[in-house]
Formats: sequence, structure tokens, C-alpha cells
Amino acid sequence: MEYQEIIRSSIIALKTNALRTGLTMLGIIIGISSVILIASVGQGAVAFITNELSSFGTNYFQIAPGANIMSTLGGATGNPLTLEESNAIEAAGIENIESVAPIGLASRAVSANDKETSVLIYGVTETGQSMLKPELIFGELLTDADNGSRVVVMGVDTAKDLFGEGINPVGESVRIDGVRFRVIGVTKSSGMLTGGFFNSALVVPLEVLSDQIRGDNELVEIDVSVFNTDYINQTMDDVEVFLRDRRNIGKGEDSDFNMTSFLESLSIVNTVTTLLTTLIAGVSSISLIVGGVGVMNIMLVSVTERTREIGLLKAIGAKENDILIQFLIESVVMSLFGGIIGILLGVGGAYIVSLVAPIPFVLSVFWIVIAMVVSTIVGVVFGLYPARRAASLAPIDALRYE
Repeated sequence: MEYQEIIRSSIIALKTNALRTGLTMLGIIIGISSVILIASVGQGAVAFITNELSSFGTNYFQIAPGANIMSTLGGATGNPLTLEESNAIEAAGIENIESVAPIGLASRAVSANDKETSVLIYGVTETGQSMLKPELIFGELLTDADNGSRVVVMGVDTAKDLFGEGINPVGESVRIDGVRFRVIGVTKSSGMLTGGFFNSALVVPLEVLSDQIRGDNELVEIDVSVFNTDYINQTMDDVEVFLRDRRNIGKGEDSDFNMTSFLESLSIVNTVTTLLTTLIAGVSSISLIVGGVGVMNIMLVSVTERTREIGLLKAIGAKENDILIQFLIESVVMSLFGGIIGILLGVGGAYIVSLVAPIPFVLSVFWIVIAMVVSTIVGVVFGLYPARRAASLAPIDALRYE
């Protein structure tokens, strides 16, 4: 028999029982589509976060109080960072350090135009504000000349809450804990990840935050930029040694501060995404196995239903190999169609997610190839036994079958 004829007859046989064929492919469709969807969304999320982190620059790292980032987020900072430590790092002469930017933080009530709201207030230097890379909407940014002055740069959302949509508040006054500050600028965050923080915050000179708002010199973080990112890990090691020595942390004792860089953050994102994709692929493999068992069951039923047809084919000269190939191709075609439908659904789902969520649409070619290969393997593995059973039928017994 010609292979084209075998494929054509296989497709006709599957179309004859379209509903049964569709239900049989359902497990394969679910397994393949879920893998494609999660892989594409995961890669899109990585691309989004990479772009967000890149918007703040890739040539710096952050130092935060607390033994790890979870303790920092939870507020259990233990020994806080100080402005003196930031100045000490800058004066230490560590090779490859370009600049050091201390950042302070406080939460206070802010009022203007008979309106009041609670906001986060960041204290920064001119260097620190340049590292944050804000988009200037109105007015101007802080400079070192503003040190000691009661001036404030507002996030766009805070400006909207206090002064109204589209209003330029530059030159107006706001009160922080009842103390008057002059608005010199309005900014918008350059990244979506941090937009919720900085767009709803205020920025004041660090000296003002320390002396007039907080009353201490504690910092929420210290940002350190480097000249050459190829040596950023070495620079981080040098800073860690310096800070541990300054804080009298003994050998074998854990540091009471943590450091992260763009490269480390990206590595964490990639690791989490890879683990998630692998986990989903593992769960989806159950659907593929169930789908494969369904393919085997339906092919066995098909062999039983077409016993007389098999006997007739053998009677007119069809060889066992021809019968084997015909039923095997039916199984593979069924699995491949299920795989193709699963791929289309997965890609379509990922595209819809990219329209709803702020992540780019990424087509995962690698996982599409894997899906096609897996579909073919499922068809071959789970179709081989029914195909062998059909090929081994004796012509006379098959023709007598009722």
C-alpha cells in the first residue's frame, strides 16, 4: 500500500467517528496547551522583569539591612544601615565603584488643599535620584544645592490626589507633619514594577529627611554603581568585606545586611520561571499519559470494529506490515492533531494573557518543538500495541468475525 493512501484512509477513519476522536485527543490537547501557555507566559514575564530592571540600569547593586531580602521586606532589619556607613563606603577607595547613593525612607501624613493622605517619603541625594531614573513631568529634580531646603518632588499619583488631574503643582506648598514644604517637581516612575511605590511617594533631600522628618540617620538602602559590570561581583565582595569589618562581624557569623544586583535578580527570576515551567510540564505529563491511554483504548476498539475490513485487506494481498503501519499512522495522526490543537490553544492563551497583563507576548519555539515530538511519541507508543494486534489477525478468522 502507498503511504499517501494509508494516511488518507487513516484520516477518513478518524473523521468517521469525529466525536470519539475529539474526546480521545482531549487529554493530549490539555497537556500540550498548558505547557505551551505556561512556558510562553513565563518567558514573557522574564522579558518584562528584565526590561523593568534594565530601566533602572544594570551597573549597580543595592545594600539593604537584614540578613536576607525576606527579613528586609518583613521589617526585621536588626542593625540598620546608616549615612555614616554610606559615606565610609564612598571614601574607602574600593576599585570599580563609580558612586554611592544613600536612600532614607519614612511614612508620614501629607496635606494640601484641605486634603490629606499618608505617603512614603524617600530621602535621596542628587546621585540617588539620578539612579532611580524618574520621568520628569513638571518642574525639576532635586540637586545637591537643595540639601537642607524644605523642597519636595512629588510622584504623579500623589500630585493627582492632592491637587487634581493634570494640575501643575510646582510652586505650591504641601505640609508634612504640619511643616511646610515647597513643590519643585512632579515625576513618574520609569518602570511599572516600582511605579506603585514611587508614583505615590514624595522625594525630599536626604539631609531634610534625616534631620527634620525622621530625626535619625538610618537608611532603607544604599545603592552602589560601578564602572565595569564585568567585575560587579568582585566589587560586591569587596564591599561586603569592608562592611563586615566595620560592623565587627566575626568569621563564620552571618552578615546582618544583604546585597543584590540586577544580574542576581534576573537569575532568581529565571530560576523561578524554569522551576514553574518544569513543574507544570510534569503535571501536564499526567494529562498526556491519560490521553495516550485514551488513544490506545480507542484504537483497540477500532481494531475490533474493523476486524472484517482487516481480513478483507489481507485476503487481497495486504501484508502484516501494511496493516501495522495503517493503524500506527492513525494513532500518530490522532496524537499529532491533538498536539497541534494544543499548541494553537496554548499560543492563543499566551497572546490573550499578554493583552490583559503588562507582559510581552513571547512565542516559545523550544516548547512547541517539544510538544510536537511528545505528540508523535505518544501516538507511536500507545498505538503500537493495537496496531500489532490488528496486523496479527488471521485473514480467515477476521473474515468470519461477526
